[in-house]
Amino acid sequence: MRFLVLMIAAAVALGSELWPQVAPQPPLAGFSYSPLISQNAGRDPVQDLTRLLDATEPDIVRLPIYWEAVEPALSQLDFSSVDALLRAVARHNRKSGHQTRVVLTIGARNFLYPELHEPAWAGQRQQPYLDEMQAAAAYRIYFDTSIARYRGSRLLYAWQVENEPLDYVGNALTREDRITPTQLAWEIGEVHRLDGAHKAVTTTYDGLNATVDMIQLWTPQLLSRFGPNGHPEQALEAGDALGLDLYVDGPNIPLRRATSIELRAEWKEQAIGFWADRAHARGKELWLAEMQAQPWANSGAFAPSDLVDSAVDYRQERLQVVLMWGVDTWLEDPAWLAAASQAMGILRS
Repeated sequence: MRFLVLMIAAAVALGSELWPQVAPQPPLAGFSYSPLISQNAGRDPVQDLTRLLDATEPDIVRLPIYWEAVEPALSQLDFSSVDALLRAVARHNRKSGHQTRVVLTIGARNFLYPELHEPAWAGQRQQPYLDEMQAAAAYRIYFDTSIARYRGSRLLYAWQVENEPLDYVGNALTREDRITPTQLAWEIGEVHRLDGAHKAVTTTYDGLNATVDMIQLWTPQLLSRFGPNGHPEQALEAGDALGLDLYVDGPNIPLRRATSIELRAEWKEQAIGFWADRAHARGKELWLAEMQAQPWANSGAFAPSDLVDSAVDYRQERLQVVLMWGVDTWLEDPAWLAAASQAMGILRS
């Protein structure tokens, strides 16, 4: 326990680090977009995506291939919702001098609440039923058909396989819905088998900061009462790129009342440096798969200026892709949309 206290004290005491003499190559910068955001607000998803593309001119956009949307009835595949979004990106590219590409997310776990996007006919929304359903023919046809349908698209940049598959994010609609390591390995293997031209990334979050990440790697027994800490090492091992979901303000952030947003953003910058070293040593990429770009509901003080400041910090690290999270707020508030555009420009500078 004394060792843990000392390590946490060291983490809290971490100061600023020196910026490199020459900034790394800029990452591809963009955002995540789910049509459910617009549908739930009574708006047209294609119109909202088009507005976001025109306002921010992103390098890259992450879009979901929801199992529940693509296979609403057993063995009846319908990709119209995905095709409509891809057509919107293609139209944008035809009229813009800046070309946008897409990351397509596939799997039962996909981004946006409730995380598990399983069709109603598939049965109970928890393990072990989920694992049984993912091993069945209907799910595997959805998965393989998705890859075969879009692997030849000029818009495709990469695949994301599941979303935080190894992490427990239970909520009122699902219980234990983590993807088993065996299933995740099969899915990443299918991407490699069916599409040798595009990489497979999977996502997770890290601990409070790089110090906690190091404790988790080498003395994990000391963190039994300190978390959540995610599974960055396992996710890095599983795919071609590690996608980190980093939030600096929200109800589940450790030491939130004892630290500032600025300090926590600095810690995340240091964590990016730590995981970039581990990823690049293995010939893999590091992505910032979710960069906080909105307040967490009504529980936080995260402001547009914090988004811009975070972009300044993260620009100093060796990232290949940065995807911002918060377009529902951007669509409602011009100040946030402007801050997102500014942050994107900083990251690409």
